[in-house]
Amino acid sequence: MLFTSRDHTIFEAIEAIRTKRKAQDTLIALVDYGAGDPEATRSHEQMYQGVPKETTIAQLSSIGLKGEWAQRLYSLVQKHRPKKVLELGTCCGFSAIYMAKACSDSHIYTLEGDPNVAALAKENIKEAGCENITQYIGRFQDVLPTLLQAPLQIDFAFIDGHHDKEATVRYLEMLKPYLSSKAVVVFDDISWSQGMQEAWEKICKDSFFESCVDMKKLGICFVQGEMNDLV
Repeated sequence: MLFTSRDHTIFEAIEAIRTKRKAQDTLIALVDYGAGDPEATRSHEQMYQGVPKETTIAQLSSIGLKGEWAQRLYSLVQKHRPKKVLELGTCCGFSAIYMAKACSDSHIYTLEGDPNVAALAKENIKEAGCENITQYIGRFQDVLPTLLQAPLQIDFAFIDGHHDKEATVRYLEMLKPYLSSKAVVVFDDISWSQGMQEAWEKICKDSFFESCVDMKKLGICFVQGEMNDLV
């Protein structure tokens, strides 16, 4: 990946916000609607109802894409130049900010299950000066049907939430009718758990995609074309 001095200035500004948040030990209460951790065995009912927990802003700001992986996501968006981007899993908003900064003509629609986490993301997005991000709050399975009723054609999707095999495949099925002919779909943490590995294997066999690239952490799928088209 080759980046300009402008790109590096953008990276430094985003990471400065993250560094500031990582110094904040303020407790934040949230409801986790995802799979929990790689060894967890949450039932579908537990994930739908959510699991209450407490963490700190510092701990929350330490998860998600960073470093080379955040820059790779930035590069993909910068080269693909999608008009509409959908993100499942806002968390603190850093991935959304990277994508928004990669292409100012893109509009990012990002979903977060917990309102307190979404509020933190909103502060970060505001501080980063991103006006091309729209936030949605709620369970993915509740928000997506309403969001996708709009005349929305998705050119780029970043799936980084829930981390459950069945849920990951189900969200992809929900998105398929709304993906543009040259859409790119990126899955994070494809090796995070046995379930996520199985979900990724199933996705790679889906004839809906012309090609899939396994980067161990990220999985990148192309409706048409291949990775070389974005190099």
